[in-house]
Amino acid sequence: MWLGQEAIDLPTAVHGSQGWTVRWGAPRYHAVHRLLTNPVYAGAYVFGRTATRTRVEDGRKVLTHGVARRREDWAVLIRDHHDGYISWTEYDRNQTMIANNANMKGTMVAGAVRNGSGLLVGLLRCGRKLKVLHHSRRDARYLCATHVDPSTEKRCTVFSNMRIDAAVSAEVLRAIAPLALEAALQLISDRKQAGSERLRQRELALEQARYEAAQLRSSWVSAASA
Repeated sequence: MWLGQEAIDLPTAVHGSQGWTVRWGAPRYHAVHRLLTNPVYAGAYVFGRTATRTRVEDGRKVLTHGVARRREDWAVLIRDHHDGYISWTEYDRNQTMIANNANMKGTMVAGAVRNGSGLLVGLLRCGRKLKVLHHSRRDARYLCATHVDPSTEKRCTVFSNMRIDAAVSAEVLRAIAPLALEAALQLISDRKQAGSERLRQRELALEQARYEAAQLRSSWVSAASA
């Protein structure tokens, strides 16, 4: 979204009649995902990130190309091969964040924060089943989708979100209060500095105007004397 708002285009390799060419266009999800997951931007040379998978369907061999391999299965990985835009540590952190934001993987990962009135939607996990707690749409509750007793449909964990949301909100506000004060002081300082710079620019402009006026006056005097 930020790339789109800032009107920043991304390159895409396109194969046509003239072979492979680079086309710049509006950012798309897959282009951004490829950018963030490509080790080359972290200064690494990699070969063998994908493989071809073979399966049999209706007695026929079917090949699936471009199947992603785990990092330990890559054929070649050379870190610090060239100057990267980000460090390998940042790259690793980005991969963990991307993996945890994959909502389609069910309870294996935390998932991205979803819509809902609960403050901690997509962040809380059940202490028994380690599954992501869901937020009830009918009332303000967090609940574990697992049934302890299928015959009674009793949930593993169910509790109101009001107290825990309020407690977390209070802790977050307490933690960021010093940062907010620091940011406010920095803003005041920046405004003062900006005001001083504008004043200095006006003084320089006035000085330049006075100099040009003096030069013009001197020229007139010289012309009149001649």
